[in-house]
Amino acid sequence: MNNLLDWLQHDTWLTRVSSFFIMAMLAFVPAVPIPLVAGIIGTTYPFPVALFISLGGTVFGSICMFFLCRYAFQRIALKQVQKWQRLDGFFQLLERNGFLAVLIGRLIPIMPSAAINAIAGVTEVRFRSFLLATTIGKFPTMMAFTLAGAQFEENQYLTGMMIVLYVLVIFLLGLKLKNKWARG
Repeated sequence: MNNLLDWLQHDTWLTRVSSFFIMAMLAFVPAVPIPLVAGIIGTTYPFPVALFISLGGTVFGSICMFFLCRYAFQRIALKQVQKWQRLDGFFQLLERNGFLAVLIGRLIPIMPSAAINAIAGVTEVRFRSFLLATTIGKFPTMMAFTLAGAQFEENQYLTGMMIVLYVLVIFLLGLKLKNKWARG
C-alpha cells in the first residue's frame, strides 16, 4: 500500500490516469472515504488537475455502476437494494423526483455513494437526471476536500478546521434530513 501511495505522489501522466481510475473504482465500494482520497490527490497534483481527477473519476465510476446495475446485474442489485428497508423515505423521494433524490443523496451523504448508484440503477431514474444530479452533487465535496489537500502543506491547522466544519455541517444536514424522512 505504501509503495502505491509513494508511486502516486509523483506527478506523471500515468499517475494522473491511474488516480482517475482509482477514484472510479472507489465508486463501487460502500465504506471508502472518497473525500479523503480526493484530499490526497489534492496534495499531489495542481488544484485544477486534482479536481478533475477527483470529480471526474467518481462521476465516471458512478456512471459505470449505474449501468452495470441497470443492465448487467439488475437482479443481483435489486435483491441487495430491497434489503435496505430503512431507506423507504429515499425510495419514495426517488419515485417522485429521481433528480432531487440523487442530488440530495450526493450533497448530504447520508448513505454511501455506491448505494445511490445501485438504487438509481435498478429504479426508473433517467440516466440524464442521474448524471446531472451526480455531477452537481459531488462537486462541493470533491472541491472542498481537493482544495483542503492542496492547502494542507501551507496551513495544516486551517485545513483541519475547514474539514471539521464541513463534516459537521454535512452531518447536521444529513441528520435533519434523515429525521424528516423517518417522520414521512
